[in-house]
Amino acid sequence: MTTAVYGEVARGSRLVLREKRLGDAIDDFRWRSEPELSRYDAARPLTINYQEYLALYREELLYPSPYRRSLAIEDEHGRHIGNVMYYNIDAVRQEAEFGITIGERDSWSQGYGTEAARLLVEVLLLRKGFRRMHLKTLSWNKRARRCFEKAGFSECGRSYRSGNSFFLMEIRREWLVDALADADASADADAPDDIAGDFITS
Repeated sequence: MTTAVYGEVARGSRLVLREKRLGDAIDDFRWRSEPELSRYDAARPLTINYQEYLALYREELLYPSPYRRSLAIEDEHGRHIGNVMYYNIDAVRQEAEFGITIGERDSWSQGYGTEAARLLVEVLLLRKGFRRMHLKTLSWNKRARRCFEKAGFSECGRSYRSGNSFFLMEIRREWLVDALADADASADADAPDDIAGDFITS
């Protein structure tokens, strides 16, 4: 994808994270109304109608909370396939809780969740000054846990709430910096000797 995206926050190989728009409301309402998707969030489906939801959605866009932010995930075709968010923002500790939803079922198990998680983690830890991101995921959701592990999160505990068991996971800025340094060193070591030094970057 090479086209500029309005409100773009971060860009990966296949995804763009961008600011939310009023036009996203219909997708978000559909996803939050589905019992299966709500189950993955240990939540109940919405019980309000779309017009009520749209009014609340518009209010949140006009008056965003300083403690919560949500971004849309667009795939390589420019389709809104989900959302990534950070909330419970603690400016003193420089940390926040992480969440993600891939709402379109045909985008599940395609690596989009991992890429979106990595993008947001890099933005927050390397550019926005956060020191730690943390999350909780249902203990039976192995697919989500693998996604978070691939994005650099590590298990740091367990919790129980409303009859549900959760894995607690976290990632810290210093871990990410070390991982990126190791990846750069590995890439340099793997470069063929006969082309090393042939390229100059600015």
